[in-house]
Amino acid sequence: MDDLIQGILQYASVDKIDNTEKKIDLNVLVRDVLDTVYHPSNITISIQENLPIINGDDFRLKQLFQNLLSNAIKYCNQIKGDVALNYISKDNFWQFEITDNGMGIDAKYYKKIFQIFQVLEDSENSTGVGLSIVKKIVEFYGGKIWVTSKLKKGTTFYFTLPK
Repeated sequence: MDDLIQGILQYASVDKIDNTEKKIDLNVLVRDVLDTVYHPSNITISIQENLPIINGDDFRLKQLFQNLLSNAIKYCNQIKGDVALNYISKDNFWQFEITDNGMGIDAKYYKKIFQIFQVLEDSENSTGVGLSIVKKIVEFYGGKIWVTSKLKKGTTFYFTLPK
């Protein structure tokens, strides 16, 4: 219940908290996030070198990367799991992708997973708030988020953030 309440408070505050935007080095931020996220020894995490520096605030961007990376790790149920964070430059945006070789998501749930309180499986560790927070943060910055997946092959979450 505490996790659910915390999730609701985080969701409600995403666009209300007035953190000062500054230049954020995503290399440092992602490293800090990975230092706080548990990942079993059977999962390899690869991060593309030279992540960009973007304008934003630590709080929101840490939430964004922490939720997506921890989900990729959590649902990577392979004997040898792989999670990767990559990006490319597109016009006025950076396009990021977080990929795993885990259980995958059926296409009929692509929209549902971004709705608050929606979970695809019964889990005491899931409140159904994480991806709705991610979506709200990405949209707060004027970006977009979407997912592609193949069952039993893996999932890729794509999102854009302005340069």
